[in-house]
Amino acid sequence: MNVMGHLFRHFFYDLWIDPPGWVVFFSIFWLVSVFSVSTGVVPALFLGGGTTLILLAANAFFSWASASSYFQKEAPPSLRYVLPVLRGILYLLCASMLVPFLELFLRLLAPQAYPYLQALSPYIPIGCLILSRFGGFPRHHAVKTSLADGALTGMGFTVYLLFIGLVTQFLSDHGKSPFYGAVLGGGLLGLIAYAVRENKKKRDEP
Repeated sequence: MNVMGHLFRHFFYDLWIDPPGWVVFFSIFWLVSVFSVSTGVVPALFLGGGTTLILLAANAFFSWASASSYFQKEAPPSLRYVLPVLRGILYLLCASMLVPFLELFLRLLAPQAYPYLQALSPYIPIGCLILSRFGGFPRHHAVKTSLADGALTGMGFTVYLLFIGLVTQFLSDHGKSPFYGAVLGGGLLGLIAYAVRENKKKRDEP
């Protein structure tokens, strides 16, 4: 139970509390988009597990590449606002190049499920981009730390997706649109984030 609590705290605090509001907005928008086109536990497990694996590989590579002297050079002041966007694009490209390998393993290991889950593959790079804080975390941390962050964040994310997958499957079995499950998940995520933020404020008070 303590391990699960740590995973959830890591996911909700690092992703939904510390980053600015526009990251939260894109994250909720992405979750609603995913669960508006999918229902059930199997797609949630594929999306969460696939995102975790790609996140591990992309975080490790991006952290290793960021330690290169080319990344450490001082950029001109005129590019100060462009560089974060470029780093995000590079991270997205890195994650996108890894997805075909995941699809290949899925096609070999589960050929019957491959056509059913193939439509979810394009969502994985976007999820990795958001979960990595748009490439900012592996950019400023060592490979080992980036791997640990990718594993913990991905596992917490997978548990959350499984919960929403159960809700959407239940609603789908009763003739309701999975969109309501995604909205319910986003609302629940917002409430938990608000509770954690308020709890943190109380602890920080003298």
